[in-house]
Amino acid sequence: MNVKLRVLSAGALFFVGQAAFAQTIPKDTVKIDEVVVVAFGKQKREAIAGSVTKIDAKELANVQSSNMITSLSGKIGGVQITTNSGQPGDPPQVRFRGLGSLSSSNNPLYVVDGMPFGGNINSLNNNDIESITFLKDASASALYGSRGANGVVMITTKRGKKGKMNITFDTKFGVNSRAVKEYDLIRDPGEFYQVYFERLRVGNVFSGMTYADASAAAASDLIDGTEGLGYNNFNVANDQLVDPTTGRLNPNAKLLYQDDWQKEMFKPSVRQEYNVSLQAGSDKLSTYFSVGYLDDKGFLLNSGFKRFTGRSKVDYQITDKLKLNTSINYTRSDQSSPNSQSSSSQYSNLIGWGRNIAPIYPIWARNADGSFKYNSSGQMYDFGTLENVNGMGLARPYGGGLNAYAKAQLDQIRNVEDNINGRASLSWNFFDGFNFTYNFGMDVVDGHYNGYGNNLGGDYVSYNGEIRSSTSFEQTFNNQQLLSWKKNFGKHNIDVLIGHENNDYKAKMLSGTRTNLVIPGLTNASNGSRFSDLNGFNDNYSVEGFLSRFNYGYANKYFVNASFRRDASSIFSPENRWGNFFGLGGAWMASNENFLKGNKAITSLKLKASYGEQGNDALFYPASVTMNHRSYFGFGRNYKAYQDQYENIPDAGGNTSIVQVYVGNKDIKWETSKSFNTGFELELFNRINLDVEYFQRKVDDLLFNFPLALSTGTAFITRNIGDMKNTGVELNLSADIVKGKNFNWTVYGNSTYYKNKITYLPSSFTSGLFKFDEGKEAYTYYMRKFAGVNSSNGNAAWYVDIKDANGNVTGQKTTEDYANATLYSLDKSANPKFYGGFGTKVGYKGINVSVNFGYQFGGYMYDSIYAGMLRSRGSGDVTNFHKDIYNTWTPTNTSASLPAVDRVRRYNMEASDLFLIKSDYISLEDASITYDLTNNVLPEGISGLSFGVYGTNLALWSKRKGMDPRLNTLGNSLGNNGTSTNKYGAQRTISFGLTVKF
Repeated sequence: MNVKLRVLSAGALFFVGQAAFAQTIPKDTVKIDEVVVVAFGKQKREAIAGSVTKIDAKELANVQSSNMITSLSGKIGGVQITTNSGQPGDPPQVRFRGLGSLSSSNNPLYVVDGMPFGGNINSLNNNDIESITFLKDASASALYGSRGANGVVMITTKRGKKGKMNITFDTKFGVNSRAVKEYDLIRDPGEFYQVYFERLRVGNVFSGMTYADASAAAASDLIDGTEGLGYNNFNVANDQLVDPTTGRLNPNAKLLYQDDWQKEMFKPSVRQEYNVSLQAGSDKLSTYFSVGYLDDKGFLLNSGFKRFTGRSKVDYQITDKLKLNTSINYTRSDQSSPNSQSSSSQYSNLIGWGRNIAPIYPIWARNADGSFKYNSSGQMYDFGTLENVNGMGLARPYGGGLNAYAKAQLDQIRNVEDNINGRASLSWNFFDGFNFTYNFGMDVVDGHYNGYGNNLGGDYVSYNGEIRSSTSFEQTFNNQQLLSWKKNFGKHNIDVLIGHENNDYKAKMLSGTRTNLVIPGLTNASNGSRFSDLNGFNDNYSVEGFLSRFNYGYANKYFVNASFRRDASSIFSPENRWGNFFGLGGAWMASNENFLKGNKAITSLKLKASYGEQGNDALFYPASVTMNHRSYFGFGRNYKAYQDQYENIPDAGGNTSIVQVYVGNKDIKWETSKSFNTGFELELFNRINLDVEYFQRKVDDLLFNFPLALSTGTAFITRNIGDMKNTGVELNLSADIVKGKNFNWTVYGNSTYYKNKITYLPSSFTSGLFKFDEGKEAYTYYMRKFAGVNSSNGNAAWYVDIKDANGNVTGQKTTEDYANATLYSLDKSANPKFYGGFGTKVGYKGINVSVNFGYQFGGYMYDSIYAGMLRSRGSGDVTNFHKDIYNTWTPTNTSASLPAVDRVRRYNMEASDLFLIKSDYISLEDASITYDLTNNVLPEGISGLSFGVYGTNLALWSKRKGMDPRLNTLGNSLGNNGTSTNKYGAQRTISFGLTVKF
């Protein structure tokens, strides 16, 4: 059954949809008068005209991630949350209703306890979260102005409760492992020798040899030839390893050694988490205190994430009119990420190495009889180079001088951060209905990042090892002054707010390197005797805004939500700094009308519509930029986009050259998102909830790092280049199949369809594999079209346009010359058409079972990893092969569907639509089974006890084994936009959990 059929059948079973606001929350906990946290305050759910979804603490209890947002994949209608990296501690990708920008950020704004959050989201302990609210349209999030264009995630932490002290202990202990199986690679050494022999023979035939001569030459050159493999794992002579008449391994050959790189580098690991919290309160004072510890080891060797958290929250009613709320959170995180500093194509990328290294090459050095080699330090690694004495003295034609397993064991990339997050609020009810509130927020991240490269072999052996020590200090201060007035006049309800907010961000970064290690294994910077470099920079960013809101309700039936905000951002030049943003919405609670009151079928019905405009200033540097002073911390956000940027390049004598590294543009202005939303929320028979919303999201004045011709001397310039639109429908449906005293069964799901289109672009342009053109989707693939295989010689063929004298296309023909093939703007893009999730919950007495799925359909991705495993090249690296190599052309397989792969032809497997594949998937995101003990069986002093088994990232079904579309980023100039790369994949976690309440 293919992926689409799977989800359609599953959708029929689980009702693809889900109720907005309710989502996975049991129906009986969601009331029409439920209070929801919104921008700068709270509202009753019935009075909200925008699109809002709330998840409460109960739904977060099963979380097994260092980032609580990751656990919500597939559960929030209109919001696509994907596991973009398996590295413990890394955040997920979050997209609200499709693509919102091209070179600017598509990430949402995170708000913690009412204030924008400037720390790392992984610094928050999942057990401290009371609720998470997603603001999905401009009416709901317009009060955040310039920062809310890509949606807002509002996180509310737990606070003390009136009554006796409650103490909760929670723990989970489990195992992490690789969640997605590897591509179908050749894993057997003998099979690899046979496959590579065939590549040499195919090349020899193409070069003019007879089949017999080609076979004999391939057998003779297999190990020692110019394109030879260099290593022989068997006990027969190099030129006798493969029989040239059969192409098969010599039957007398006995395997002397084999190391399984993937088995050694990707191993199951342990995850453990412990949390203790205390809640107490009185009429005047309430307190919440918690401590937590997480040790989340990754399946990639020596990767992991440790976190210690402590939180204190105190609310004090000073007088009847004056209230003080304070909270402080401290987190120390320690992330080991051995793959984080390596790009997808680098040898040092551990994921890529595990895929590309042929199974004939060893991890550990061997003697002639296959036994391990030892020196005074113990077992020796093989670094695959003639010069390195720490090995076998053989030249490996892939990554010579490197050994990924040794790198993971001997090198170190460690990121330690101290996060301090403080919130304080003083609220004064100074007159009838009037309130003044001052809010202060502080987020500080003090980071220390250490990189150690060993001097035995690998990337840094030529420097006799390297140590890099880096520090960063980031601080965000937020001040809000809010004046509100609330008044009820009979059936009229009025809520007015005016306010001022300023947000200041400052960052200092410093990074230095020393080489020539004195003591192997010592990671202190002073252990390097030779200075290499020292770079640093400061970033400053400020936003100031004036805001207002007017909410009106009449008779609990008719509601109006209006807001306006004027923002200034330091990203833009003074003449373009200010922007005006607003939201306007209306809702009609039809079920409160007399004609529906008491209706047993339609128990709740709300109609709503909204429109709003917001800005986006979060522009990134393009991936092609080169700035030495930012080389370690990466080329992230551009905080001075309107200014020319320079750096000084010193020579060995200390003389300086000033080099321009970025061309500013004073004319750039706000990228503006204009959102329209309309729909209805319907409840039937107190059991079925249906929420349908139509949305249109137009983005004007798109910020983009526009590529320029090389003749200009500048690779790119930032411009407002055009307009883009997302149009779609969001469907949510849930149903309580059974509601009883002892047994409950709920099914739910959500589905979002959207279509992206560039509505205005002065001139088309290309970027990588994509062409951006008016009237087409952003990230439409632009490449050659594969036309098949020449059965007589195995050459790939591509289409080329036939043109008349005036340049008009009159037809097509095929060519075997890759350079002459036509580049086409295809009808395929990297944008998915559908995404969502579905699941079910069953409860019987104290037993609860939950299963959740996520899915995506309709988009495409370029599987460059798969293409690399079928690479045909003239010379260079020898890499492993995908088993589809057996579907490539050979002199004895002339009807093959794939072109010949050899060591002669370079272009046969170059980029074309041959390697485009649908990015559809279904994922079993999580499942759990828990048991809550009843109070009558618990000993005195224990008020609650539950335990269970939890599973996360349990299965993935995609179009190709090993390919995980969730690892793709889109709409990020620093991302892998629509292309598979060697990323740290998702990890599966299965844990046992215990919760005890005292």
